[in-house]
Amino acid sequence: FLDKLNKFNPDYIYIHNLWFKASIGILDFALKNKYKVYLKLHNFRYDCTKSFLASIHLNNKQFCEACGFKKNKFKMFNKYYEDSLAKSILVNNFGRKYFKMLKNNNLNILTLTQHHKDYLVNLGVKREKIFVHPNPVLEFKNFKNEKNERKKQIIYAGRISEEKGIIELVNAWKAIDTKGYKLIIVGEGPIYSKIEILVSDLNSIKLFGYKENKEVLELIRESKAVVTATKLFEGQPTLLCEASALSTPSIFPDTGGIKDFFPEGYILKFEQYDYKNLSEKLEYVINSEDLDSIGINNQTFITNYLDEDKILASFNSILESR
Repeated sequence: FLDKLNKFNPDYIYIHNLWFKASIGILDFALKNKYKVYLKLHNFRYDCTKSFLASIHLNNKQFCEACGFKKNKFKMFNKYYEDSLAKSILVNNFGRKYFKMLKNNNLNILTLTQHHKDYLVNLGVKREKIFVHPNPVLEFKNFKNEKNERKKQIIYAGRISEEKGIIELVNAWKAIDTKGYKLIIVGEGPIYSKIEILVSDLNSIKLFGYKENKEVLELIRESKAVVTATKLFEGQPTLLCEASALSTPSIFPDTGGIKDFFPEGYILKFEQYDYKNLSEKLEYVINSEDLDSIGINNQTFITNYLDEDKILASFNSILESR
């Protein structure tokens, strides 16, 4: 790293999501030697790992919305990795040092959403050194702006785990008259077998395992909507952004920064943890004759918001501002 700096003599150093793989010494060295450093954060792990105590991690909550950690699971110790005490100790030590560096006044931070910026400010990081800067999605240029033939189905694609709200999604689906619609569930995860049992007697839910992204995109293209009931803050919701690029509406909880990627006043978001409200949004999709306009509005918004040239111009402005 030092050799590269000496040869290249950069005006800026940009680190795209340093997390537990690259040495934290890279960031430490760059800051101590007065380089202009810009660090992009994609998740909240710096907060989840900055203490050895589970009580500090959870901050009086039963469940961590940043990572899914649960109260009492590992008693007093903040065992971030369930299967490894050693790795948990290492990552907690890493997180403590990392969080201290995030507060360094010479470090500029980029976040994917306004919610993440506010989250950092609440932790004591100075607002003026934090910039909201989503990632561009280059593949959007290859998505055709065409009217798609939609099947009577709504799709969830992602990790099959408790923190993704998949059990609550299934129960919300069971509570409505599906009128011949199917809920398609794609993905793998620790509670896959539990979901298999839960939906085994339901003809209106079709459970797949893992599928390649190309296959998932085709399922999204032919679905009436995409849905997630995640309990986590999330970062930049790739699945939902891809759905919007394909003019497929999304149902999602109003939590974290997900709403940043949708038009103002979006009608298909539901109140977090209000699964009756989730059922209502599912029913809205099933009964609505206005989905095409919602999908087109989403498509227009996301292709503009994540436009490569626009984001590059924004990045240049950030560099010039500090």
